[in-house]
Amino acid sequence: MAERGRRRLVMGGDLSSLSDSELETQREDLRLEYVACRDIDKATELYDELHGYDEEMTRRANEIYERDNPDATTRHREHGWYLPNED
Repeated sequence: MAERGRRRLVMGGDLSSLSDSELETQREDLRLEYVACRDIDKATELYDELHGYDEEMTRRANEIYERDNPDATTRHREHGWYLPNED
């Protein structure tokens, strides 16, 4: 439970202070807790918390991509009526 308390404190703070491995480990612990949860209110809270971790992981992945591909062009997407067909 100490790990859970520490995770909650980090959620209240800033996830960007965690290393990638700490972030992944804490997210996995949270995911396992969510999967095992039988209380719908607690599960909803854990689900929302998981999204906080996902957003931080996505932010980091986007930063790495932008750093590795500074002149990347946008790509055509298959879905959406409002997108042009030219590539």
